[in-house]
Amino acid sequence: MQGLIDRVRNRAGQIEIAMPFMRNGATRFCAAFFGLWSFWAVILCSGGPCPREVIASEGQGGVAVSSCGYEGGGRFTAVAVDPRDPAVVFIGSDVAGVFKSTDGGKNFYLSGKGLEGFSVVDIVLYPRDPRRIFLLTADGLYGSRDRGESWRKESSIVRYESRRFGSGLMVFSKDVLWVAADRSGVFQVRFDSSPWSAVPVPGLEKVKVYSLANYRDVVYAGTERGVFRLTDGGWQTCSEGLPADHREVTDIVAHPQGRLYLDEKSSGPYLWNEDLRKWEGRGLEPRQVLLDRPGAYKALAVHPQNPDIVFLATHPEVWPHLLYKSSDAGKTWKKISSFQLVPEAAENYARGLTGVEEIAFSPSDPRNVLLTDWSNVWQSRDEGEDWSQLHRGLQNTVVNAVRIHPFDTQKIFLAVADNGLLVSVDGGRNWKRKMSGVLDGNAQAVEISRRDPSRMYLLMNPWKRKDRVFVYRSSNGGESWEDIGFPVPSTPLPRLGFVDGQATGLVVDPASDEVLYAATNGYGIFKTSDGGKSWQAINRGIMTPYIKGPNAILVHPGNSQVLYVSTQQGGVYKTTDGGGNWTAVSRMYPFTFGMAMDPSNPSRLFAARPGKKIILSEDEGRTWKEVRLPGGNPAHIASYAVAVHPLNPKLVVVGTLAYEKAADGVYVSEDGGNAFRKVPLDLPEINVLDVEVVKSREFRFFAGFNGIGAYRLEMRGVGE
Repeated sequence: MQGLIDRVRNRAGQIEIAMPFMRNGATRFCAAFFGLWSFWAVILCSGGPCPREVIASEGQGGVAVSSCGYEGGGRFTAVAVDPRDPAVVFIGSDVAGVFKSTDGGKNFYLSGKGLEGFSVVDIVLYPRDPRRIFLLTADGLYGSRDRGESWRKESSIVRYESRRFGSGLMVFSKDVLWVAADRSGVFQVRFDSSPWSAVPVPGLEKVKVYSLANYRDVVYAGTERGVFRLTDGGWQTCSEGLPADHREVTDIVAHPQGRLYLDEKSSGPYLWNEDLRKWEGRGLEPRQVLLDRPGAYKALAVHPQNPDIVFLATHPEVWPHLLYKSSDAGKTWKKISSFQLVPEAAENYARGLTGVEEIAFSPSDPRNVLLTDWSNVWQSRDEGEDWSQLHRGLQNTVVNAVRIHPFDTQKIFLAVADNGLLVSVDGGRNWKRKMSGVLDGNAQAVEISRRDPSRMYLLMNPWKRKDRVFVYRSSNGGESWEDIGFPVPSTPLPRLGFVDGQATGLVVDPASDEVLYAATNGYGIFKTSDGGKSWQAINRGIMTPYIKGPNAILVHPGNSQVLYVSTQQGGVYKTTDGGGNWTAVSRMYPFTFGMAMDPSNPSRLFAARPGKKIILSEDEGRTWKEVRLPGGNPAHIASYAVAVHPLNPKLVVVGTLAYEKAADGVYVSEDGGNAFRKVPLDLPEINVLDVEVVKSREFRFFAGFNGIGAYRLEMRGVGE
């Protein structure tokens, strides 16, 4: 998940739920899942051809799968280059797993088969056999024997769950893999047998490790409390020369010719003096610090053939974001400013370097350097003097909502995390940002008037602003916007892990463009009847105003006084007076997420639930039936997105998702939602965040995934 996942501790025991499953399953799922950053992707293409046909698979019933998502940037966390073949490059993501290139970065494709978790922390190739690759994730330690085409989990104990990743958390020494975990210290991993053996090295269990290095066959650890060296099976402090009050070592790198560098978060780079047995400062000159004002430091990289050439990057969580290069072992530094965005790439709010995570030289071709940051992947062909953007196939963008122009199906509007509102006029091939008058941040929803498509509404969660629900209105098709939002109530939010107060949904009344509903995860629902001049809370009767999920508010198309809302912990509520009073209608099924309504029969309702379940009502919510998707029903996997075919209501699609683990793909029903089967997809089982069925005779629908864009799926011989 925009990119940026914070582990939220399970507080399920604070929630009183009547049903045993809910106490033990759904509450745990929600408390963990909905505390993370809202990294949820939904992309919907038009009914025409998708821009990129990259996957075609045939399975049960016949399903053709093709990519058609926005190729934008997310948080790229790690980079590794094959030591023998510079054309083979691996990029790690915080939500999408691994991307691989075999042409030096010109094109990437997903390489995540077998992964159960998709928050990648580090990637390393075994120097003696580059077919063997090791992957550290928040879910565990994985290995590959086929150059990253498939993965196998080797350890659930060895993992790095923190969102503040280190750099270089895996290193080889004497044919042993040393791996740093953020909560249990350092492990010695032997991988010459199956299963692997992961033996903890005592001493750093209570210290956060940011980086490891192999210097003269000795393992060094850069930690929040300075440097430690592994000697005689134990860790010894090695922080001589570092200021006593500045010992947060964010990176440490070694060169085989006898150089050891480190990065201290606040004071910058140091070089180890072996003769004096101490660290010597190699920071920026005072004049550079005064001019550039670097706030903190994180990443280092050293040239594989020349130990005097070093790169230094500032910390991604502190502005400004800067890159420096030294050619004399850190005695002097030059700021690198040449970062070129590729014209054909999708527009990104970041116009240059943002938040460097890792830097990597190509071992066999050191002129080739790669860098990952929070928005892009960059490549230099001249030892880091000039950089250009890599983008093809790196679909690591979170899209929270999409709308298609009612009269022009080639015109698509996307509400995207970080990038705000994106618009394509050619069916998704090219994108432009439309943010005039809008604060930067995460776009959550976009709505288009059915009567006048030039009138649009945009729901935003701007960065570092939780004091207001930001609703914007446009009268010129999204070219410019005005704020019609409102302050959030002063009422404190409940102390529940899945409640964050964020704006989550926006609905326009089909009978009047002046009537809008805005949903929040904590403050409930707000309504305006005058186009945004005034808003009022309409939560009477809603005891659980925690709204999250696609289409979590539904308006009856024939009677706009009838609405349904899906809530976490309280299930589905219904109003028959336009939101004046609400009644809980699914008391037996408390936690619900995304919803759907049968377009041909609004009495038929669907709501997604934890444990791979949905509930179905045939009578406007008076009674419900629970349906389980086939296979296992673990509590950490939920049904989340539901859609009904607009011309054939017997066809129902459900997408699943999970917290920091593999989800369970997409399911389809051919009998109106009473029984389902899994859709065979040749894709990693990354969270499915929305499904949208195209209004056509064919069974064509689009699935939006968390970080890998959107895919068009056409099921043949289904529903005929």
